[in-house]
Amino acid sequence: MSDPARTPSGRTELLVLGVIIVWASNFPVAKWGLREIEPLLFNAMRYLVATTVLVAMYYTRSSWVAVQKSDWPRIAVIGFLANFVYQMAFIFGLHLSTAGNSAVLLSTSPLWTVLISSRLHNEKIRPFMWGGMLMSFCGVVLIIIGSGKQLEFGSSALFGDLITLVAAFLWGLNTNLQKPLLTRYSPLQLTLMMISIGTLFLSLSAVPSALSFEWSKPDWTYYAATFASGAFSIGVANVFWSVGVQNLGPGRTANFGNLVPVLAFLLSYVVLDERVLPIQVVGAAVTIGGVWLARR
Repeated sequence: MSDPARTPSGRTELLVLGVIIVWASNFPVAKWGLREIEPLLFNAMRYLVATTVLVAMYYTRSSWVAVQKSDWPRIAVIGFLANFVYQMAFIFGLHLSTAGNSAVLLSTSPLWTVLISSRLHNEKIRPFMWGGMLMSFCGVVLIIIGSGKQLEFGSSALFGDLITLVAAFLWGLNTNLQKPLLTRYSPLQLTLMMISIGTLFLSLSAVPSALSFEWSKPDWTYYAATFASGAFSIGVANVFWSVGVQNLGPGRTANFGNLVPVLAFLLSYVVLDERVLPIQVVGAAVTIGGVWLARR
């Protein structure tokens, strides 16, 4: 019997799992950096780092493929939506709503991804995939409820909830819009182009913060957190995510995103010695089961 990890699909799934581990680890790393660095400036700095890392990766591993003129508008739109509008929607949605609301609403991105894929690429949604995604979503909700994060639905959080839901939709749209481009360009080249567009707009939005910021005030560890978040969570992870979209399809790749809160919950237990409740263990098991069901 063949080892699934040795098949092309299995190797790609391992890469995507690596992305999920990086994104789960990014929560405490980014939280540390944001203690001393303003959000807009933090985002701009880590995107500049990501662009630098991607340029180094690209020119040591690949050669540039000429971009068709008809593809530039799509690349520009994806880069702007995924790396500027999404980032702004995520930050301000989290600011206006609660952490619990934001986590639940962002967990709907795999559902958006599959729905958009069925319309844009005429992909048939199999019953196993529907069941797996809904099962994973329920598991995420159980983990969040067990964590004690407040879930609040009312006028005070409604605007933030709507912005966060837009962010989840944008991530699903981004995952789908990449698919046709990945038939002509490598994941590394496409990621470099899209991240560079996001870097431009995020840098412009951070100019006022950069001018007023006391650069000598933060300890080096805050800058290290910014570098790590940019290099790995944005740079390397987005390349591997595009590899997943290219080889597994938008729906299967997106469903792995439900494992982020599971791993974040496990990291909190191991690293921060946080209390674990039975409902969170059940939620983690349900989420993992849902991801397994959806990938069948």
